[in-house]
Amino acid sequence: MQKSQQKNWLGLIILVAITFAAIFTILETDLSAPLKFFGSVIVLLASAKGVSLLTGVESEWGIMLVRTKRGIEIIKGLAKHEELWKYFADLGTCLAFGLLGFFVVKRPRMERVKIVASAMIVLTFLLFFVSPMVLPFLTISLGLSLGTESGSVTESQDMLGPALLSAAVYIGGLSTMVTLSIINYGLTVAAALVDSFVFGADTISQTSPGVTLILPGVNIPLVEGILALVLILVVHEGSHALLSVIGRVPLLSSGLAFFGVIPVGAFVEPDEKRLTTKPAEVQTRVIVAGSTANLLTAVIVFILLFAFLFATSPFRETGWLVVEGMINNTVIYSVDGVEVDGVQQLGLTPGDTVTLETNYGTMDRVVDEDGMLGIHYVPLSSPPYAHYNFFPLDFIFRFLALTFCLNFIIGIVNLLPLPFFDGYRLVELNIGEKWIPKAIMYVCIGAFLMNFLPWFF
Repeated sequence: MQKSQQKNWLGLIILVAITFAAIFTILETDLSAPLKFFGSVIVLLASAKGVSLLTGVESEWGIMLVRTKRGIEIIKGLAKHEELWKYFADLGTCLAFGLLGFFVVKRPRMERVKIVASAMIVLTFLLFFVSPMVLPFLTISLGLSLGTESGSVTESQDMLGPALLSAAVYIGGLSTMVTLSIINYGLTVAAALVDSFVFGADTISQTSPGVTLILPGVNIPLVEGILALVLILVVHEGSHALLSVIGRVPLLSSGLAFFGVIPVGAFVEPDEKRLTTKPAEVQTRVIVAGSTANLLTAVIVFILLFAFLFATSPFRETGWLVVEGMINNTVIYSVDGVEVDGVQQLGLTPGDTVTLETNYGTMDRVVDEDGMLGIHYVPLSSPPYAHYNFFPLDFIFRFLALTFCLNFIIGIVNLLPLPFFDGYRLVELNIGEKWIPKAIMYVCIGAFLMNFLPWFF
């Protein structure tokens, strides 16, 4: 029996090694990102079959759930601090609903006032300090074409305007803000469609998609991306479970979830039928806990990230990080012997050939007719675009940046009133007229699909 187990473990180790080798080989090819993704998925589906044969764990479409009671024991231990977790969930309710949360939270009047006031402080920090940093930090990880071309910057337009969205955050919370944002951009895409198909302009092909898939190994780093997503799921599902225990809702099971050989998170399964019999107050706390945990984790990691950047500033590179127009992750240190850092106008002459000192060696480049180098770059002196030559520091930076960004994004997007999202259940629970949540849901579905549409042009 022992020899059989040893053979299974050895087979499992070999299978993991072969799977990762195959995925890395696919990712290093010149295939398009979608083909890389589907190729990696096929490899993981095959590895799931192998793991199932070696371990006896059932696999369904590559997903395997390894159940354990250890997670439930940990949850029950943490749930002893009931009042702390109830305050945490009620704070999350006010983050989701803003000032309107005063009418959703079920507490004495003065307690509600204090919770709403605390939520307004947290919302202010999220709105003015945290959220502006999400896109810059995510830019490098996703390889988005955002940056400066020889000093020129393109600014985006917003139909609703930041002032209206800021007001929406305070009055209706993050749920209202993200709903208005997705509807806003959906209208922008619709206007681009009309402009293209009715008036013959080429607007839609120049409109960026409003949403994108987050795929480790395709548009975010593989290992750092997986670790960040695992942490996100542990925090999210663990918080749902904590408030379930506090609300006297039984936990049916817990454990780890794998897609093939890759861990994709942890799961805790509350008794959903029992949950639906509980008062709206209990259900709201359980449902809102996941997004609240993600948002507060984002704040904590945000602080850790800037502490890390400050502590490691002597080890950061200076120069321009190219995000479009040259080999991916090219860093330019100087142009014709002139060191570059920050946004600079170099006064280049069209048609001249200049010498670039980069992390890939010396390169020659012809200045275009506009006197520019034909690249988009971001200055490494700006914290979101930090770059390290030392791999451990670069790994930690990317992991912290992804953990911060993805916690924030998932925490907010999960508040959308869409099917299978916590946001719809929150709205449905706390609005008496049942046709209103459904109407909001259908509008959001349409807007969400419109946000995807530019991918097809």
